[in-house]
Amino acid sequence: MSEREEFDANKILKDLFRSVEPVKSYSLRELFDNRARDLGVSRTSATHLIGLQSRTLKGILDGTQKRVDPVALHRVASFLQMTDEQVTQMYLSALRSNYPDDLSKTASADKVQFLRENFDLVALKKAGFIKSITDYADIEARINHYFGLRSIEDYQRPIDDVAFSAGVVKPKNALIRSTWISAARDAFKLIDNPHPYSRDALVEFFPQIRWHSTNVKLGMPNVIKHLFKIGVTVFYLPSLPSLHLRGATFSVLGKPCVVLTNYRDFYPTLWFALVHELFHVIFDWDEIKRNTYHLSDEDVDQLSVKEREDEADDFAREYLFSKEKSEAVRPYLRDASYVRHFAELNHVHESFVYVFNAFDTGKTDRMSWPRAQRFNPDFGDLLDKLGNHWNAPKSITDFVKGLENTLYR
Repeated sequence: MSEREEFDANKILKDLFRSVEPVKSYSLRELFDNRARDLGVSRTSATHLIGLQSRTLKGILDGTQKRVDPVALHRVASFLQMTDEQVTQMYLSALRSNYPDDLSKTASADKVQFLRENFDLVALKKAGFIKSITDYADIEARINHYFGLRSIEDYQRPIDDVAFSAGVVKPKNALIRSTWISAARDAFKLIDNPHPYSRDALVEFFPQIRWHSTNVKLGMPNVIKHLFKIGVTVFYLPSLPSLHLRGATFSVLGKPCVVLTNYRDFYPTLWFALVHELFHVIFDWDEIKRNTYHLSDEDVDQLSVKEREDEADDFAREYLFSKEKSEAVRPYLRDASYVRHFAELNHVHESFVYVFNAFDTGKTDRMSWPRAQRFNPDFGDLLDKLGNHWNAPKSITDFVKGLENTLYR
């Protein structure tokens, strides 16, 4: 069935002027620019994601194009995560303002489908998970395969109870967060760690974690294996567009499960995320068990949550490479051999010295981040082994099975 055939003309005309909840204060142009900014893309890139010509999109957003293909309005609605009726009413309002005496019959309406209600299709397209935001048969097939669903209606969004986050306003990227959380949740259920969780064993193992970072290829896998045997499951899940998650801690089948992402694309921040989440496992486990999961979100603005996140950050920084150590080595950053030796003495990879210095001085030393990038090791092979990448994913079931003989046994 073509895109045009999906739209019923009689339905469009019947529903066009029915009362719908308006989106107040913002124009379509403003909503579009805000959405593009949230996704971190330019107007041109956003236009490409939607699959419209620039002139067509401009005419819809500004209310200057009198005749509009219903598919075009549908695509704009998908991008904005709004209903077709809302976008149509806003478009018609702008059109009436521009052409008060010369309004052609232009309308578009379609029921909000299950896919639109539960998935941020534009973000999934940007991630490479889907190829089109309107080819619903292909979208459904890809989602069903990834999650191992018999029918798309079997998909269930995660519950909203998040540790430390009671009362937080619903995030604007809620749909893509739900997809990411669901993927992590399903992976942990499949892994089904058989080992009992021991807080004492975790505390005892903790001093050994840091020196594993010196081995870029095997250090993280070895730590994941050891943590698994003391009841803590660690899973690497690549991030998705508009998400600013560094990691998360879940309670799955009564045991702590940690998710890591490569949020900043620096090798030390992967370890920082691990230690940050393990802080929550050690000190906040009872609350996480009550609330199902905790997200370490860069966008969090609730004071009590931010304070707890700052505590976890301070803990991770002090453990991995303290500010005092950074200050001590800072005068010698141009001496690579000295820095390498200093890092060895402190049981971390040399990149930790440069990255944490950049976090400390990046606003005043314009060379700190380029220097950190230069000494950041290539850990792409590590992420390829740990991660199920969104642009060419295996089903969660098949991916977890592939890790059972290497990490989870």
